[in-house]
Amino acid sequence: MSLRRAIKAQGLGNVMKLGLAIATSPKVATAPVPANEELRVTRVNETGLIGRDVSAQFEIFTEVAKLIMQCDSAMLNLLDGACQYTISGAGENFDPLLGVPQNMTFCQFALISPEPLLVPDASKDQRFAGTPLTKPPLNCRGYAGFPLNTTDGVVLGTLCGTHPEPLILTDTQIRMMRKLATTAAGQIQTMVEQSNLTASRVAGMLGKFQQFAPDGTIDELIGFLDFCARGTTLPEIIEGMERDGIIQDGHGGWQLTRDGTDLRSALGLAPETYRGTEQNLAPKGGGLDDLLGKLE
Repeated sequence: MSLRRAIKAQGLGNVMKLGLAIATSPKVATAPVPANEELRVTRVNETGLIGRDVSAQFEIFTEVAKLIMQCDSAMLNLLDGACQYTISGAGENFDPLLGVPQNMTFCQFALISPEPLLVPDASKDQRFAGTPLTKPPLNCRGYAGFPLNTTDGVVLGTLCGTHPEPLILTDTQIRMMRKLATTAAGQIQTMVEQSNLTASRVAGMLGKFQQFAPDGTIDELIGFLDFCARGTTLPEIIEGMERDGIIQDGHGGWQLTRDGTDLRSALGLAPETYRGTEQNLAPKGGGLDDLLGKLE
């Protein structure tokens, strides 16, 4: 855990209180290791969400979870075997890039079953009673964790809530939270699938690009897509494409050569003819996803 990041997220006073609680309190019990832990950690890493701030994409889940459970705070956490990362949170300050040791969390126990982990009163649960989780500044007495289950039986983390008083959920609240956690897990899996699809398509396109430009890089491929889409790209990319015989200086601007036209067809790009000018070589917004969207 980065001390500087912790102080920035929680404040110096709270960090000092937590340090005192850790030094003077019993440790949180250690949860059993999930039977599929190696696969589970692989799946968590494959999400690509750890180390990125994607809180805005998931805040709807934590805001709704907080409302459903009527709790003090709600979090969407991923656990990678060493640390717990709060991808999004509602009701408290958090840093999505700050990892908390997994063995100091409630959520470690939610990884061993696809069923919710309900701890109505942590002060009466031997796994957590008297530990830093129940003392200032955390003051977590009630906890409810709903696993983020994947379709292949892996628990990526939790959609959970904590409360400074006992937290007892009704059957209706539990049912709603199960559905919300399932939806959140589904969104994570969809993001992974889309990312993998994009990576696969780009790898295939780069291979075709290098048949015409053997030393071509991913930046040059993007530049070629940019040129085909708008007739413009960066000057250094223009120079490289001219050197590779993909474009040529035609009447009033740059044009695709015969090889350039063949490359465009090989990449499955729309067959329109694009022309650029030497005076207009700066990209105008958009990105790789926009360019890939032009594929047939």
